[in-house]
Amino acid sequence: MQHKNRRDDAGCCSRIFLKSIMVVFNTFFWISGAAFLFLGLASLFLRHQYVPLLETPLFALTTYLFIGTGGLITILGAVGCVGTLQEIRGCLIFYAFMLMAVFMMETCVGVLAYMYEGAVHEELARNLNVTINNNYHFDREVTKAVDHMQTSFKCCGTSGIGDWQYSRWVQHNIKQNHSDLVPSSCCISPNTSCVQGLLDLHPSNVHTDGCLEHLESFVRLHLIIVGGVGLGLSILQLFGIIFSCCLAAKVKDDVSI
Repeated sequence: MQHKNRRDDAGCCSRIFLKSIMVVFNTFFWISGAAFLFLGLASLFLRHQYVPLLETPLFALTTYLFIGTGGLITILGAVGCVGTLQEIRGCLIFYAFMLMAVFMMETCVGVLAYMYEGAVHEELARNLNVTINNNYHFDREVTKAVDHMQTSFKCCGTSGIGDWQYSRWVQHNIKQNHSDLVPSSCCISPNTSCVQGLLDLHPSNVHTDGCLEHLESFVRLHLIIVGGVGLGLSILQLFGIIFSCCLAAKVKDDVSI
């Protein structure tokens, strides 16, 4: 085997240049992985309490894909560094193929988020009131989600207080001779006895705004952020695929000389 002439290993396609670019790329790649993990975990812990109120699983799916993508990027970053610094051609080729997989995952997350963002209003308008009326008090997860929504958004019912009179929970209370007409989460003050009796349902005691618009805005903002990050960072992987393939080809050429 002959040594490669140093003049041939200079310029923008040189091995040294490609290795330097790959190190820089891996740094940004790891940062993007951290961003995916942060957004995914933040969504899981801060926003997933509303999943029982949503009909389709796309909201939860985008979150889990974000977390999975972030974890995969963290592992792949180590593979890319080893392949780059040690000039292991097989490792670099594997890295390029896995970057393609990450690119497709990020693109799918972004597309799913934007597709669902456009359908949020229709879904919530069609199903939120039905879900609340049929399942509040009788489904623990739905009950917890509704109470959290009404407390956080300072609202009551889907469109307003009147929605609760048709709920299965209120009908159950009437049969049991209970006078609660709205959940305590509708109260402006947690200590206010505002839920007993029709005459007590006064705007000074309970929140009067419906929750539909508040929940819709919250979910749509989350999906816009997820879609933007997913599609935006997916472009980064294209550069990684190109540079890793170029470096793998350069290593092969050097070995064959």
